Amino acid sequence: MPNIFDGFRKMSDDDIIEQIALIETMNIANISKPIIQKAKKKTISLINFLGSKVGKNRIIEEPEVKEIWALVDEKKAELKKISRDQLDERLLNIIIGKSKNDIEDLTEDEISIDVIEEAAKLYKLDIYSTPCQKADNIYMKYSEILSEKNKDYENKHSLIDLQETAKHIKEIFYNMNDEEKKNFEQSVDDEKPVLTNMLRKVNRQHFARLVWLSVKAYGGRFTPMEEMLPSFIKDEKENRIIKLQENLEKSKEELLEAKDKMESCKEKINPIEKKLKDQNALLNNAVQDRKESNEDIIILKKFNSNLEKLKKSEENKLKEIKDAMGYAGLKKLDLLMEQFKEVKFNIADINNKLSDIHIEISYKNELIKKYTKLISNKERNIKEISIEFQQVKTDAQNLIENYNKKKEEVDNKEKQKITDIFERWSKIFNKFIFEFDNLSNIINFSVRELLHIEECLYELHLIKDPMAMSMGVIEDKGNKEQKNECQYIDIAFSDDFEIEIQYKVLDNEEKTVNILEITKDF
Repeated sequence: MPNIFDGFRKMSDDDIIEQIALIETMNIANISKPIIQKAKKKTISLINFLGSKVGKNRIIEEPEVKEIWALVDEKKAELKKISRDQLDERLLNIIIGKSKNDIEDLTEDEISIDVIEEAAKLYKLDIYSTPCQKADNIYMKYSEILSEKNKDYENKHSLIDLQETAKHIKEIFYNMNDEEKKNFEQSVDDEKPVLTNMLRKVNRQHFARLVWLSVKAYGGRFTPMEEMLPSFIKDEKENRIIKLQENLEKSKEELLEAKDKMESCKEKINPIEKKLKDQNALLNNAVQDRKESNEDIIILKKFNSNLEKLKKSEENKLKEIKDAMGYAGLKKLDLLMEQFKEVKFNIADINNKLSDIHIEISYKNELIKKYTKLISNKERNIKEISIEFQQVKTDAQNLIENYNKKKEEVDNKEKQKITDIFERWSKIFNKFIFEFDNLSNIINFSVRELLHIEECLYELHLIKDPMAMSMGVIEDKGNKEQKNECQYIDIAFSDDFEIEIQYKVLDNEEKTVNILEITKDF
């Protein structure tokens, strides 16, 4: 990134002399003294006038009012005698003194960032902006102020700062009581920092003016033009990249749709499979029950046959008893009657058993009819469900194959997009080493977001001291094997896009920075 000194080097000797003279001369004491002296002179003039009216000839000498511009002109005349190198060094030392930075051996980039940061506070700029973005915003804010003021001051921008500060001091001074004015005058004479806030504002006004002049000398902006960024698209290239991006987005949508269909189809398989298992279980139970019923009928028929034989035997026995009773004596007749009753009872018992068997066989036959019908229904259901199940499995397999094909297509397009981005980045940001494994998320950024990221990378790439842009140190999350610390920058853009760039500064002349991670998570 360019720093304010890059802009200063493009400014003329006279411009540098004027800025040194203004900074060294425009302080609270030099601005306040003319105000105080004018107030004293007005009072003394009134006293002398009243004294002459009452006949007093003693005249109080009025103080000489020396305007600040006379001091500025004197300082400029003094500075014209020294060389440009001496002027540059003097301006550098003045800025270091004003920045109040206690660190020794500051680089130009560190000093420049300090100045830009301090000037940014004057306009309450977003802290999550890069130094170049802040410098551009300061340039625009300062230009707006110039355009609002009288056009006569366009080439005398320092007058704006002086007018605003002098006006502020006048308002404070004329609202003081006598005791406060006395203390204020004493503070100015002794150069005591009692007006800390005012002094800070004056310094920030100096810094804002310096930033404005530097950016103006550099061409009106520190941030790179979009045309300079790797992801800037134009003409045929624009059409190609947009078409590739549209194809990728379309493929992603198709992939998501394919995944939904695949998951939906997979969800159908289990219920159908369960239904098929349940129907098979019912079929098996019906087949088993019919089999058992048939076996029971066989047993019952065998039992029935045995009973029929037994009944025939008993009936023959009963006939023999009847025949014997025709010629039996009285004594034997009583015995035959007992036998007759017993056989008759046995035959009745057998008939009852035969009746029960016939009823049981009829019941079993009804069950067999029922099971046969149930088996037929279940076999038909199973056939239909099996066809449906097979179709769903086929559909699922086709959807899985389609999903895998779409996924491979998306993966290839994403790889191509990542490859294109890294090729452009590696070509433009040739001082960087990119940790590609940790940067695969760049595929999710739009072209506009990539341009934002590249604007920050561009600034980091051009800066001579990459450490100066760091907002602090955090743990390198990308390296899980060992704990390492890295630098980071948090940036927020006006379209609500936020990004954090994590990097390491390398002790290497060719490769200065290792880009570790780019994330939306601050």
